[in-house]
Amino acid sequence: MIAIANYDFRASGTVAKSIEIAIALQNAGVPVELWVVRAQGPLRDRVPQGLPVIETGSGLRLRWRAVDLIANIVGLAVAIRRRRPSLFLCGGNHLLLPSRISSWLSGRRRQMLCGARASNSSQRAGRSRQAIHREIRLKFGSRDFVVAVSQELADELQAARLKCRIAVIPNGVDLDRIDRLAAAPCDHPYFQQPGGPVLAAMGRITHQKGFDTIIDALALLPVETGARLIIIGAGTHREVRTLYKQAARLGVADRVSFAGYRDNPFAFLARCDLFVSGSRWEGASNALIEALACGLPLAVTDCPTGNREVVLRGPYGTLAEIDDAASLAAAITTELDKRRPRSGQSAGARHWAIEHCLAQWVATLRQERPLA
Repeated sequence: MIAIANYDFRASGTVAKSIEIAIALQNAGVPVELWVVRAQGPLRDRVPQGLPVIETGSGLRLRWRAVDLIANIVGLAVAIRRRRPSLFLCGGNHLLLPSRISSWLSGRRRQMLCGARASNSSQRAGRSRQAIHREIRLKFGSRDFVVAVSQELADELQAARLKCRIAVIPNGVDLDRIDRLAAAPCDHPYFQQPGGPVLAAMGRITHQKGFDTIIDALALLPVETGARLIIIGAGTHREVRTLYKQAARLGVADRVSFAGYRDNPFAFLARCDLFVSGSRWEGASNALIEALACGLPLAVTDCPTGNREVVLRGPYGTLAEIDDAASLAAAITTELDKRRPRSGQSAGARHWAIEHCLAQWVATLRQERPLA
């Protein structure tokens, strides 16, 4: 049996991909379970009946995810010992250290393969190369194999001289599902009222995603542009309030809309004019490929890792410097002036069709431990 583990079912690309991989394995006849510390979150409804969900956390939940993970390391070890998976796969970077400790505490580390889906770069502003490599070896050390979501991320892992096998499987998108959901009605006022172009930004509202840089860039655009921004994604009240205050201070609060988490963001994306990302780091952005599938041109930061691989493949957009609002504003202006054909953008997303990516996952996991 293969266990694919995450902290919970929050609205994140990491969780969505773990669910998709598990479904693909089950459809291929491979026994698989989804393991979570907390079996809650908006993506729980995406798990089909018949796909086992194993909750490893205790009844006492601590406020912060990192602290709750540490407090439940023993519970994860107990689950490993009792359920005896032949292959344990970390769904994303957040679970790497707790699962490494749990696998040894369980007493079954030598009886099962341990793999990881590398979902994020370890590069941050101000970190030395040596510090980055130490972090990578700490997180991914002792794994039997690692699957990176972009070639650039795989190169980062290889530079740290990991001793395990490293493969690359890009994130895939369900093009048929996106086309179907994009056609749904969307009554957001920006699409009902005349005005300037509508920019879309999407993702969890965190420092990583750089929404503050996007708002700064919006304020730098010429007033006559009349550009408006919709931010799609969940965040704490404090995080959203901080961004709103920033927009108000810059005089663009009336042109920024916080749409929150949406089960169907594609109805929004399909009606926007441009997708903008201010990410400071990524692994490979699901939102970027989903926006491309909706026909949007891209104005995004050249962050580590993955954005460059998507944008320059077409090319499908313009890259900007990280934490540089003027550079991002220039990229937005370039793309609004260029007006790339939407049909060409959406056609480019076929390279990341989900069926190809999931077939690679099934083949890779079968090769690591043939089960069916």
